[in-house]
Amino acid sequence: MNNTRIYTDIATRTSGDVYIGVVGPVRAGKSTFIKK
Repeated sequence: MNNTRIYTDIATRTSGDVYIGVVGPVRAGKSTFIKK
C-alpha cells in the first residue's frame, strides 16, 4: 500500500500532526503511526 507513504510525505510537508491525526487512525491505523 503506497497510501501510507503518500500520507507520510504530506505530513512531513505540512504540520504532521494534522494529517496523521486525521488520516492516520482512519486509513493506515493507529498502530502504524503510534510506533513512529
